[in-house]
Amino acid sequence: DSVAEHQPGSTMMYRQYLQNVYPLVPCGFALSLLRLTDANTFLLLYGAIAYFFASKMARLVILLGPPASAFGGVALGFGFDFLIVDALLRLLGYAAEEEEEPVGKKSPGPALDVAAREEPKEALKDAPQGGNGGAGLLKSKPKPSQLAAAAKARRAESRRAETNPFGGVAAAREEAAAAVMAVADSPGGVKMRLCMGLALALATIYAYYDFHAYCRRMAEGSSRPQIMFKATYSNGQTVMVDDYREAYWWLRDKTPEDARVMAWWDYGYQITGIANRTSVADGNTWNHEHIATLGRILTAPQEEAHSYARHLADYVLVWAGGGGDDLAKSPHLARIGNSVFHGHCGNDPTCSNFGFYRDRSPTPMMEKSLLYKLVLNGQRGVAVNSSYFEHAYSSKHGKVRIYKVKRVSLKSKLWAADPANRVCDAPGSWYCVGQYPPALQEFINSRRNFKQLEDFNVKRDAASQKYHEEYMRRMGGGAGGRPAESAAAAAAAAAE
Repeated sequence: DSVAEHQPGSTMMYRQYLQNVYPLVPCGFALSLLRLTDANTFLLLYGAIAYFFASKMARLVILLGPPASAFGGVALGFGFDFLIVDALLRLLGYAAEEEEEPVGKKSPGPALDVAAREEPKEALKDAPQGGNGGAGLLKSKPKPSQLAAAAKARRAESRRAETNPFGGVAAAREEAAAAVMAVADSPGGVKMRLCMGLALALATIYAYYDFHAYCRRMAEGSSRPQIMFKATYSNGQTVMVDDYREAYWWLRDKTPEDARVMAWWDYGYQITGIANRTSVADGNTWNHEHIATLGRILTAPQEEAHSYARHLADYVLVWAGGGGDDLAKSPHLARIGNSVFHGHCGNDPTCSNFGFYRDRSPTPMMEKSLLYKLVLNGQRGVAVNSSYFEHAYSSKHGKVRIYKVKRVSLKSKLWAADPANRVCDAPGSWYCVGQYPPALQEFINSRRNFKQLEDFNVKRDAASQKYHEEYMRRMGGGAGGRPAESAAAAAAAAAE
């Protein structure tokens, strides 16, 4: 249950991001293999390396863009060259030869063959006559050394054919290629190639406009995260839901400038960019252990969660109101937390004990968790202990809730803010790896670094391999696996 961007690449993902270029890539790769040059060799290596990294992590699929485009260009270039350019040149060549040929003469192909066969005879007739009855070159005998060299060459060729296991395959391939080209180069074959080339050109034009429209849709969807959207009440009234922006502006206007906000990493950049407040985690999720620490705190019982959160944050923000809120995501948070804090969910890496039953009632672990109480506070008899977390803000439509952390450790806050406690890659650098306050050191030491499937820089040890195998077995429906519809039931329960 690593974050989605860290999952290995998949065929569906390649189809989604490469779109119409996807089916052309294997063709271009094969053509580059058949015609090896320095440029093609570079392209093949580039493509293989880019595919290796893209297969390890979904984020790195961007590396496939340039080589995929190049392979697509190779495939289309070969198609247009063979079906249109070469066919047009041959068609014009046939037309020119037919115009120059006298009436009654045979077709160009056979005529040229006959001329080629007759040419040696004419040359022999014109050759100077020798002293042996005028036989000339035709009657002359080859020298013994020439005969010996020819025999030696034939024996060597025979040995090579016997020892080369692919000799027959290569010969058969050459014969098949010659037969295909003989048909393709005939007048009928040339016209057929032109028709196919025209169809390819039309298909390419259609695919271009389709690809262009698809790229625009993808770009708009990726560059326009929606924090405002329209919704319709049961009475038919249409409203603009502006809860998220209003919540971020509340943080900006109603909290101290040095306030730290704990929320699931999905909203980190929005908290930083719109609210102008420090977020405990954001979209820079390569540090899996930090994300797991956040998941571990949010899915822990509220008393235990408070004992950790008071050293890291001043406020906790959660998405509520059903749909894709934090309660719907919570089983993933628990699994990610368990991947680093082993034992958080017992011996079950899928955290099947954290979720909802089929009747939409919460499991005991879910019911005790901080996230469950923050999202459903004041509903269905659920209440947050106000001595740990004080309700500070709820948005108009209940999509966002913000709580103030009580009894924040000022000592830990000042320690984290002290520049002397920052670990930077160079003095004065903007890139500084965060450190946890000393009060959390025992908690942090209990983490076990997660050897991710996609972490190709680190070889997984036996324990990590066993953990991954057990996780996949249970997620696949093995004994002791997750309760049915845990995430779906969480979403449905939150929407009620």
